[in-house]
Amino acid sequence: MKIIIARHGEAEPVSPGGNDRQRRLTHKGEGDVHKMARFFQTGFKITKIYHSPYVRTTDTAKIYTDILHPDRETESLDYLEAGQDISRVCPLIKEYTNSDTILLVGHSPDVSLFAEKLLGIGGVGKSFLFSPGAALAVNVPREKFLDGQIIWFVCPDFL
Repeated sequence: MKIIIARHGEAEPVSPGGNDRQRRLTHKGEGDVHKMARFFQTGFKITKIYHSPYVRTTDTAKIYTDILHPDRETESLDYLEAGQDISRVCPLIKEYTNSDTILLVGHSPDVSLFAEKLLGIGGVGKSFLFSPGAALAVNVPREKFLDGQIIWFVCPDFL
């Protein structure tokens, strides 16, 4: 199975109401996510997109959905909220085949910690530092969600 772990695009530092969950993407963040989506198109047909319910991740997932047209409907998951253990999503995505590609849109440092788990490297979320909009594609057997292989790791500033 291919899993693309993506951090949301650049977000405003503070929402108008001061609620972190309500922070929106900046114009740069929107542009970066568009660039990343076009990059994803070059090698993957996305089966499903899951995202955190926060506004910035929901907006990021909407851009991905509009460009990538996943096979299944995009879905918000509480497992992807900031501060959650993203690996809790593994039993949910185990139903997909090893030829499917799942896109997960989350927050830092959670995306870094999950990447390390999939790759089987011990760490504290510092091996893969996801800048806003960055993504890591991993090929990993769905039977164990360990010992994954890196396909690529890219941030929008490199595209």
